[in-house]
Amino acid sequence: MFGTTVFENPGESYRAAYQRVSGQYGRLDAVRMFFPKLPTPWTKIQANVDTTPLVVSFRADPAGVISGRYDRELRQWFDDAPTGRTTWWSYWHEPENDSVNTAQYRKAWAHIRNVADSAGNAQLRATLILMCWTLDSKSGRSWRDYYPGNDVIQVLAFDCYNTGRKNGVYRDPAKMLAPVQAAASSVGKPWGIAELGSTVVKTDGGEQGRATWLRAFADQVQQRGGLFATYFDSMVGFDYRLHDQPSRNAWKSVVQR
Repeated sequence: MFGTTVFENPGESYRAAYQRVSGQYGRLDAVRMFFPKLPTPWTKIQANVDTTPLVVSFRADPAGVISGRYDRELRQWFDDAPTGRTTWWSYWHEPENDSVNTAQYRKAWAHIRNVADSAGNAQLRATLILMCWTLDSKSGRSWRDYYPGNDVIQVLAFDCYNTGRKNGVYRDPAKMLAPVQAAASSVGKPWGIAELGSTVVKTDGGEQGRATWLRAFADQVQQRGGLFATYFDSMVGFDYRLHDQPSRNAWKSVVQR
């Protein structure tokens, strides 16, 4: 499944932004949605994105989660989740960037998974979202520090960005995805790409390079058996939005597969 984030322009509602993005790329296979705290009620989510499958993340302090402080709100949210479409849900995506206590983080994950299971909804998929950078030995990290166990996590997902932009190149998608596939295979889990992004590199004169890279990345996701890939069509940190027509057409062709 291929999709994107929905970035709201100034003065634009989320619903209007979703309709605009759907017009650009066609019917989306999936939408990446972020909540800085606990997720909003499903009535509001469904009013904004119709029946599109979601890759959704939310946050809450681990100690509070472990204590059961958020159980009522979380149980309601999981109980209300739709049963007719997949929801890849994640607790605190990219925890490596936030200096969380890893032991507490893993314990909080296990607690939330128990709450989610009480809903009895097979379309809810517990998805750990980490950074592709964490898989690089140069990061000095181990992704397993954040992995709460095979009995907790159902899907592994990673946020992958073209770090080659610093050197004016688009990184080889095969080399970017090989560590992702290897990590997932090592624990026997399916995988996806929760965020994919690249700015237009300086050497990309006609902006065709990014378009080619996007198609190649999607090819690799399919060939390697990924579940989903959502493009980070947003301006956070850097402007990853697909303003140019070649890139926009490329991702549209990917979504329309």
